Amino acid sequence: MRHLVLLAFALLIAGNAIVADAGAKVGAGGTPAAMPKAPDPAAIMVAVKEVGIVNGIALACGHKDAIARAKSLMIMRVPKTREYGEIFEQASNDSFLAQSVKKGACPGRATLAVQLETAARGLPAAPSHQAITETAAPGVGVNPKYLLQDTNGRAIMDSDFRGRFQLISFGYTFCPDICPTTLIEMAEVLKLLGDDANRLQPIFVSVDPERDTLDVLRSYTGFFDKRILGATASPELVRRAADNFKVRYEKVKEPGAAPLQYAVDHSAGMYLLGPDGSFVTKFAYAMPVADVAARIREFMAKAPPAPAAR
Repeated sequence: MRHLVLLAFALLIAGNAIVADAGAKVGAGGTPAAMPKAPDPAAIMVAVKEVGIVNGIALACGHKDAIARAKSLMIMRVPKTREYGEIFEQASNDSFLAQSVKKGACPGRATLAVQLETAARGLPAAPSHQAITETAAPGVGVNPKYLLQDTNGRAIMDSDFRGRFQLISFGYTFCPDICPTTLIEMAEVLKLLGDDANRLQPIFVSVDPERDTLDVLRSYTGFFDKRILGATASPELVRRAADNFKVRYEKVKEPGAAPLQYAVDHSAGMYLLGPDGSFVTKFAYAMPVADVAARIREFMAKAPPAPAAR
């Protein structure tokens, strides 16, 4: 398995390098997106090595989810050069061998997930990925209705969680930065709420059903916190749910890219629904986690749990 993963990346770096558009990209809301700073090659090398180390541990311990996440980070976030590929391969090999002699000392999935996302912060964002600029006030026109399928294959809708608050975010598992950051924050909110977290159902809705199968989505959300429920559906139902929440998203492909190699620009942030299913508020992307948890506590204090749906 180890050699298959490394071979796949070696084939990727042998291809043409992806060249980012030199012009300023204009967001869907009409606001010119700020040009990102040129990534520091030394910082990327350090991050690639760290990802490789975690990948080697995952390979030795048989954590397929972490292996897949490391691979997606290398594909989506790392410039396709031989140097970075060799750093990743060497770090993976060394880590694999070191971990193989530590029988019975494999770290858990959650530990590897945190290590991967921490290492990923040193990688550049995918060239074409960005949050869609919102022009309307948060929450204007939100109709908090959805009909989706959770990662257990069960049909779910907004009314299934009556009596509990819902914290909902839209994104996709190949998302290089916004979605992992949001889910790390969502998991931290659950921790900060303590016992009150029992009154909150966190949900991550994938807007990329073509690649995000239920198994992939279950593994991805489980990385961050098993209480986060992954959900998706047919493209039509996903689009309907997104439209109801005023979430915008669109595929972005580089010229000549493979059919399944694309990014998805999308709205960011988390939506809070009340125990009666009504829309309460939207938390902006990167809002301090402590502030999000405090606001949720305030809303919980004002809204005693409604009777649960039968």
